Amino acid sequence: MMRRLESENKSPLARSRVLRVDVVLLVLLSLAIARPAFAATSSWDTERHGAARLISAVEATGSSSQIDVGLQLRLTPGWHTYWRSPGDAGIAPSIDWKGSENFVGAEIAWPAPARLPSVGGLETVGYEDGVVLPIAVRLAKPGEPLHLHAEVDYASCKDICIPYHASLDLTLPAGLARPGPEAPLLVKARALVPGDLSAAQMDLLGAAVESKSGGAVLAVRLSSAGTPFSSPDLFIEGLRSGAPGHPESTLSDTGKTVTFRVPVSGEAATAIAGRSLKVTVVDGSRAAETEITPVSGSLLPLAVDMGRIGILGLALLGGLILNLMPCVLPVLSLKLLSLARYAGAERRAARFGLLATGAGVIMSFGVLAAVLILLKAAGSAIGWGIQFQQPWFLAGMALVTTLFGASLWGWAPIVLPAGVADAIGAVRGYGRFTTAFLTGAFATVLAASCSAPFVGTAIGFALARGPMDITLVFGALGLGMAAPFLTIAAFPGLVTYMPRPGRWMVWFERVLGLALLGTAVWLLSVLAIEAGTEPALIAGGSLALLLVALSWRQRQPAGGAARRSLGTVAIGLAALAVFVPSWNGEAVATNAARSQTEVGQWQPFDEAAIHRMVASGKIVLVDVTAAWCLTCKANELAVLDRPPVAEQLHEARVVAMRADWTRADPLITAYLQSFGRYGVPLDVVYGPGAPQGIPLPELLTSGAVMDAFAHAAAGGKDEARE
Repeated sequence: MMRRLESENKSPLARSRVLRVDVVLLVLLSLAIARPAFAATSSWDTERHGAARLISAVEATGSSSQIDVGLQLRLTPGWHTYWRSPGDAGIAPSIDWKGSENFVGAEIAWPAPARLPSVGGLETVGYEDGVVLPIAVRLAKPGEPLHLHAEVDYASCKDICIPYHASLDLTLPAGLARPGPEAPLLVKARALVPGDLSAAQMDLLGAAVESKSGGAVLAVRLSSAGTPFSSPDLFIEGLRSGAPGHPESTLSDTGKTVTFRVPVSGEAATAIAGRSLKVTVVDGSRAAETEITPVSGSLLPLAVDMGRIGILGLALLGGLILNLMPCVLPVLSLKLLSLARYAGAERRAARFGLLATGAGVIMSFGVLAAVLILLKAAGSAIGWGIQFQQPWFLAGMALVTTLFGASLWGWAPIVLPAGVADAIGAVRGYGRFTTAFLTGAFATVLAASCSAPFVGTAIGFALARGPMDITLVFGALGLGMAAPFLTIAAFPGLVTYMPRPGRWMVWFERVLGLALLGTAVWLLSVLAIEAGTEPALIAGGSLALLLVALSWRQRQPAGGAARRSLGTVAIGLAALAVFVPSWNGEAVATNAARSQTEVGQWQPFDEAAIHRMVASGKIVLVDVTAAWCLTCKANELAVLDRPPVAEQLHEARVVAMRADWTRADPLITAYLQSFGRYGVPLDVVYGPGAPQGIPLPELLTSGAVMDAFAHAAAGGKDEARE
């Protein structure tokens, strides 16, 4: 009671002292509670039109070797700063971390940018009103305090640009890494950083670059597996000439595919093709980054771009149709003969033989894919059938064809080495399976000289993309070409419908042997065009003597000296047939030139002249062909050299132009790739109504050519006949 009275009797001065002490204690307590929040940010460095500070996602360093911090730039409304690649003007924000402690390094993550309003025709890229740049800081000693000192340079721009410099300091003590008050701001900024394409439900469909006056045009095509594209934009980094121009975007009808065409000045298409570039695509709230390696040429028309699944379906169908093409007919007869051999045989033997043929086809397509992938990685020109441009390949194929023919006559049985035979298994008659496998492989190699419906589209898609798509598409082509044999292997009872083996097969084999020798003669005729008449005659003579040696060898006693000597002679003749054309592989250019001009209405290919002719009102048909392309020859015989197309080509207003791709020609290769093609045949019709050209199908019809003529003539002037 007395204490209470004493307290009440205290003077006002004493009571005020107690109050001041209480207030001081409360302030100190509040500062102690608030201290970690202030420690998670630096002070603002404020300028007239901008301010900068460092922020941290945590209040202390914890035990991690990496801390998430950020640079926050706050600008006057309506002002902007720049992205890491600012464009034609501007400077990107930069940070010098010199003076930081317990610091190893830092990596800035850049949120998706926006294209800023063009000023004076200059294209710039950046952020309106400000940005938070997430930064991953690596610590030298995890668990110990971190001091960050940042010298920041940035620009704030509107009608004018003002460069600013800020000195910022942020210290994080050792301790539990609890989330700081700015952690949500950093999480939001991280969510704006572009990820990979799959995370944004996008896919790269292709990238190509083609020459234009004064520079090049880079085309990039992407698809969306989720929401259709609404207002996509594309940003390209890595060009030596600096920032590219404003991209022109074209959406498909469904909005699921977008094609960007980006003008590039000051750099040739040949310098861009094959080089890795970084691209960032932004579409509303989603964004993604990826690397592209554009090929020389142009992308396929959007109307035929079906995506990976559709292209694989076309490849399967195209591979199936290849079985019926003229280039494969000599070997198709071998396939029929192999089926006849299995008629009446046990199902197990029939199945193994058919599977061997299918495996030969599929594995050969796999080898072709691997070779093309390696050539593309090395920066070499690639295409369908390019191996036929090499004299050594033609000579080698003539040798293989000759040996196949000799094997049908019983002069050169084809068997596997013992080790490979053991791997096949203890199946009786494995030699038949060897022949079946090599028949499939042989058919694949010959098929490369042909094109078929859908094959060109599928191969163009694959070769414009990466190794995975090349492998998938060529695998689908092989599976389609092997489909008849795999189907019968799955249902071997179908073989019983073939004629039973008998004496007729002996005569059939002799006829097939002659057909294969005819194929060898055709290959040698192509060799004469590519390497000259003399190397082709040497190769042909060597192969003829090889047949004689094999015939004599077969009549000698097994194990005798004569048989061994003739075998050695045969090996020498085979080597001579292949290596002489390789040593003397320079083509006789006049032969190729004559082949282009010996038919009166055909002129040599001149791409520069096409546009001049079209401008004068003429219609131009460009036929890209090759001596080894049997589909090209079929088109000539069935369509181009017959009415009504041949009559149209003789008219004064029509110019017929032929490009010979028998041997490699970079100008013709570039022309093919400008239409998304990587092989022949290619036929294109130009005219006043189609100055960019109308590409025709691989297999021509008179109707398709005449329709293209009519469309190309639309809008042209009626000129007097010359």
